[in-house]
Amino acid sequence: MREKGVHAVPKVTEHQLIVPQRLHEFIQLEKQHLAQAAPDINWSHECWNTKNWLLNRSKDQTLLFRELSDAGSAQRKNTPLPRDFADFCKAIVVHFQRTRGLTHMGVRVYLFDLRRVFNSFRKQGYISPLPFLRWHFEETVQAMQEQNYSGIYDSCTRLQAISELIDKKQLTKSPIGFQHGMTPNSKYLRYVPLIDPGRDEKIRKDAEKLPSREALEAYAQCTNDPFNDDEEILLRTIDLLIVMGQRGNEIACLPLDCWVEHPIKDSNGNLTLDANGHPILEVGIRYYPEKNFETRIHWLADQDIPLARRAVTRLEALTVEPRTIAKWQEGNPGRLWDIAPDEWLDEKRLLMLLGYASKRNLYLYLKNKGIVPREVRAQSIDRYYRAGDIEGLLAPKIDHTVLKKRVNGKWHVVLLTSETLSIRFDGAFRFIREANVTRVLPRRTTLLEINTGLGSNPPQQSIFERRNLTEKNGERIAVTSHQPRHWRNTLYELAGMSNVQQALAMGRRRLDENVVYQHTTLQERTENHDEFLKFSNAQEKMSFVHEAIRNRRILGGVTDTYHRIKSEQDIVAAERFLSMHAQAMHVTPYGACSHDFSQAPCPKHLQCWNSCSHLHRTNSSTEEQAIKLQLYRSELALEKMKAEADDEFGSDVWIDDLEKKIGGMKKSLAMTVTGLPVPVFQASESINHASTIGRSSVSED
Repeated sequence: MREKGVHAVPKVTEHQLIVPQRLHEFIQLEKQHLAQAAPDINWSHECWNTKNWLLNRSKDQTLLFRELSDAGSAQRKNTPLPRDFADFCKAIVVHFQRTRGLTHMGVRVYLFDLRRVFNSFRKQGYISPLPFLRWHFEETVQAMQEQNYSGIYDSCTRLQAISELIDKKQLTKSPIGFQHGMTPNSKYLRYVPLIDPGRDEKIRKDAEKLPSREALEAYAQCTNDPFNDDEEILLRTIDLLIVMGQRGNEIACLPLDCWVEHPIKDSNGNLTLDANGHPILEVGIRYYPEKNFETRIHWLADQDIPLARRAVTRLEALTVEPRTIAKWQEGNPGRLWDIAPDEWLDEKRLLMLLGYASKRNLYLYLKNKGIVPREVRAQSIDRYYRAGDIEGLLAPKIDHTVLKKRVNGKWHVVLLTSETLSIRFDGAFRFIREANVTRVLPRRTTLLEINTGLGSNPPQQSIFERRNLTEKNGERIAVTSHQPRHWRNTLYELAGMSNVQQALAMGRRRLDENVVYQHTTLQERTENHDEFLKFSNAQEKMSFVHEAIRNRRILGGVTDTYHRIKSEQDIVAAERFLSMHAQAMHVTPYGACSHDFSQAPCPKHLQCWNSCSHLHRTNSSTEEQAIKLQLYRSELALEKMKAEADDEFGSDVWIDDLEKKIGGMKKSLAMTVTGLPVPVFQASESINHASTIGRSSVSED
């Protein structure tokens, strides 16, 4: 029994002893990663300048490791977080940045949520993250609910990710296991199932992400009748946004030499000519993807080329003056203009350069900045200002770096203002104050200005409001810069483009992102299947397939070959090909298969290189690359099999089979294909041919 007045000492488990060491190792590891990624950032500082670490297009590039007030505001901005908790926050945000590829804003919101959680800690007097409990996260959520915080769903999602990371790394004495039950307020985040008994089949999925018909028609009126040259710069930029369907920042950062034209050549290197004997060109626009600044080319469809060409040509012509000034400033860092600092400028000249509506407005602005004019003579009505004073005021505002990329730990400038297609003078898009245009500060067009012009920022006047254009119900037209991307991707889906083609056209790396941009109705998603099910016989089905190939509703090698024969030869040859090879034609990586699977299963069990007479070589370059890759892999496998066979029973059969397939691949590559698909093997036999020798697996007794 325990003696009276003697208290038992709590037993310290081995896990509790290891946790502080594990937390210390986690912090040290992330500290090393930061030192490599951003050597100019001091880990111990409470304010990090991320200019040379994280790409950020806004002016505020700092991360603050300071406390928040209980209300979640920054009233305690001068109180740094305790060192232990600050190191923990720094390690968490660095880990998320390097593992999730977060931008500056992504890191910033995670840090803000960690500072929210510290409020719960501060109430209990904790300074180390070791006593973290689920209660602290739930208390943080309750505080946000009491404040009616609009972004509570996003914040809770981030808190849950932080909790999962802590539990995964075992950084606290006990698991947290925080799971939030918030539902998103935004309609964009709500899941709507495809099959819903109460859902109209003609309702377009996430229709609010698409621009309305009235908005597109209104924009057509705007873009064909600009008010002035400044507005036309904005309109031509939006033209490229619509015609390309890329992200807004990618359009705003198009290079000046973005236009690309290449003549199309066949597999023999000969130019492909149209009916008039002119070379057929593929036309595209070079751009820098927002998620990776490696230059790419967005190839344009034929119907998009005229609008894109007009936009690029007009932007080149409209931006000559700001481009010239930007080029001079880039070559003379720290300078504003080619005017001697001691030269005196009168108000008339300054009004033209700085864009103020009146001398009084100019005088008040400069006086507020501490710049006083030269003493005015009694008979003079103009004030004079020293050019060096004006230059000292405005030159620090100049930054002509549009894009930069980190290479081997050093930042390299990718694009300057003078090299950017869409640029303008500062204030050029202020529709209400048109006179206030500073003609000595050239800048690139920003995403905010594009969205403002399209009506996404209600306090500002849009291009539609200038012309009194509204939605069908009289409401204000408001289009975001991302809606044209959703609209174009939906058109691609309705046209029957494959997911791979859509991802390539939209500049994506992941195919699973396509579905977010495909806003089709249930009827549109199922109508093709319904048409196939309605056929009463095979002839009706083939008629439908042939008509779809003629109208390019079905995409693939057969359709491309049909239309190429039609353009290069005549309609008779094309229809002959259609009737012969479109009874059943399936595109494979190594050619086209003419076997009709509706009549019988594959006689070769998908072993195309085992002398299958249904395998045809076409005129596709990707097909030849696939065969070469398969040949290379097969030859490596053959060498390995021969080296490791060692007279193993049955190895000679597999070696012989692989050698035959390699021979078929070489034969296929040696073939010359110029027009119609050519069969690789003229005669073949089934793999599972009957044999009189052998035993049955079932006893006949």
